[in-house]
Amino acid sequence: MAINAVENFRYRIIDGEVIIYDTINASPTIMRDDTTFGFALTTYFEDLTVFNENAMVEIERVRKMNGLFTRDFSGDYNLIHFSSIPWVNFSSVSHSRSFSFPDSCPKVSFGKMTEENGKKTMPMSVHVHHGLMDGYHVGLFIEEFQKQMDS
Repeated sequence: MAINAVENFRYRIIDGEVIIYDTINASPTIMRDDTTFGFALTTYFEDLTVFNENAMVEIERVRKMNGLFTRDFSGDYNLIHFSSIPWVNFSSVSHSRSFSFPDSCPKVSFGKMTEENGKKTMPMSVHVHHGLMDGYHVGLFIEEFQKQMDS
């Protein structure tokens, strides 16, 4: 996962202190057959086959449950929040946020994949805590993400 390749994406603010995690896991939204969704936890594994096997188990778990929060996420700061809007080719996304809850986890959203002249593109929105990183680090993440997509 490209997130783990960029150190600043592993920083979190906890109780006023900056913490760096060795590994970041993903918390994606999983849509159910009734079009509701729930938050999942996909643990990072360097081996893509192992990651995929574990992710499929988690996807099925969330699909069988009701509600937004499908597990206790309290204390889980080594996460990145992922969502997708595969029906929309957007130019930006704004994430709602409760400022009463301290949240320094990056949020990445993907949109509709389109193809033009044999070139596939997909919009991506990256929302980060500016106290932990800036555009340079977001650029490193996007560069690494593209490199991994190309391989």
